[in-house]
Amino acid sequence: MSHTVTRMLCALSLAGLLAAVSACATSAAGSSTTSAGNGQAAAGHPAGIVLNVGDQQQYLQTMFAESGVLAGVPYKVNFVEFDSGPLVDAGFAAHRIDVGFMGDLPASLAAKSGLPVVAAGASKPIGSSEYLLAKPGITSIAQLRGKPVAYTTGTSEQAFALRALKTAGLTQRDVQQVNVSLLQLGTVLESGSADASVVSAEQKVDYQQTHPGAKVLATLDTVSPPSYDYILAAKAALASPAKLAAIKDFSKRLIEASNWQRSHQSQWVSGYYVNVEHQAPAAAKLILTAGGTQVYVPLNAAVQGALQDMVNLMAGAGAFSQAYSVAPLFSPAVSHRYNAVVKEVPQHG
Repeated sequence: MSHTVTRMLCALSLAGLLAAVSACATSAAGSSTTSAGNGQAAAGHPAGIVLNVGDQQQYLQTMFAESGVLAGVPYKVNFVEFDSGPLVDAGFAAHRIDVGFMGDLPASLAAKSGLPVVAAGASKPIGSSEYLLAKPGITSIAQLRGKPVAYTTGTSEQAFALRALKTAGLTQRDVQQVNVSLLQLGTVLESGSADASVVSAEQKVDYQQTHPGAKVLATLDTVSPPSYDYILAAKAALASPAKLAAIKDFSKRLIEASNWQRSHQSQWVSGYYVNVEHQAPAAAKLILTAGGTQVYVPLNAAVQGALQDMVNLMAGAGAFSQAYSVAPLFSPAVSHRYNAVVKEVPQHG
């Protein structure tokens, strides 16, 4: 998920991810359980099943609570909160979660790290959701050559930054990366530590309210390859008939909750951006307009190809020593099951 205003990245390199799993996953995540119905057995859902879902800054938890679409489900959903996509990967490695949500770069790193997970869904943002924002006076990406640009290593924000730089023929080597936590991506512009930064809709709105001359140099809509968010599922959970049934049902309800989110925007703005992210109501409306919803898409060759193209771009730009295959992340059987859900549940709004 690309909602970054309240996330902070635990300092993890890919090489240190597995070594730091237990400490980071324990210290950086809290959990809260949403009771789903009365827990009584239903067809395909034995009583007592708990689905552990890796969330980021209460986004999914709030969406399900506000929409009410979990009412009456015959299993329990335990939302486990993490501060970033790499830490969701750490949650999988620590066997704390059955499914988890993250951006494209952390998803690809799960494949590179050999985590026992596969893609169980994908979504595409509606609207921009991420921005390369420059301080007043900078009007083009080409002007960033040799200048400090802020983005967080190992996150989808890094992948977006390199996509954006590519549009002007630049790579990671052509700028001075300011590698700060996700929370600080907006504040480095304010402090002058960076001339441009990859920011969320929240950070964009906050900065432009006090710096009206700040210019958006690129958005997710203006770069390639396309960017998707991913639902990953643990292979162990998929191997359990009861948890597999719960994951399928949860996927249906996830699309229903997303439909609700788009058709009840005032309630969503209040329930999430105001009450959880503590934004002023006027700013919250601007944030949603800037890009705060998504549509779920089939897992197909185009989605897998976009993820592989992103990895190749990262390697070519000097972010990785070499490219690697994302094929282990995709299972034809799992993709087929999820794609049937996407076809079954209409998306609207």
